[in-house]
Amino acid sequence: GCALIACASRDSAQRRSCLMHKNARELLMRTIMMALLLCNAATVHADIYKCIDAQGKTQYSDEPCGDGATLFVPEAAPAPAVDAEQRMDKTQRLLRAYEAENTERKRAQAEARTAREEASKNCEQARNRLRFLTQARSLYRLDEDGNRVVCSFEEREQSEQQARAEVARWCQ
Repeated sequence: GCALIACASRDSAQRRSCLMHKNARELLMRTIMMALLLCNAATVHADIYKCIDAQGKTQYSDEPCGDGATLFVPEAAPAPAVDAEQRMDKTQRLLRAYEAENTERKRAQAEARTAREEASKNCEQARNRLRFLTQARSLYRLDEDGNRVVCSFEEREQSEQQARAEVARWCQ
């Protein structure tokens, strides 16, 4: 406020110098205040007093509350029950279990992928066989001597039914 007005009434060179000095003073004052606050915070601690009144109620205060006041010293927090080596062992076991689970999941995925590929291949073969059986003019089979024997209508129907069953099995 006042310093700014005093700086404003000067010429431009003096005004700049005045404002720089003002900023430097403010920075110095802020630094000193922070140092004082930090020093003060480091030395502050309060005693805790435990008082029991006439009705038997327990009260805690930062000031003694009469002749029956005793200085209360809080117990330190207990050390963790699990030491670092036990934590590390537990972490390692969890990591091994995670890795085993991950490996099993990948193995199952690979098996599933292989099964899908096999089913796809079998489906294609079954469809091709059914297409061949339904489109062929005549079918034959080989007898014991290797001679061609033309299939009867019943044998042809049976072969087509088997081919349809294979298509239904593999092409879901």
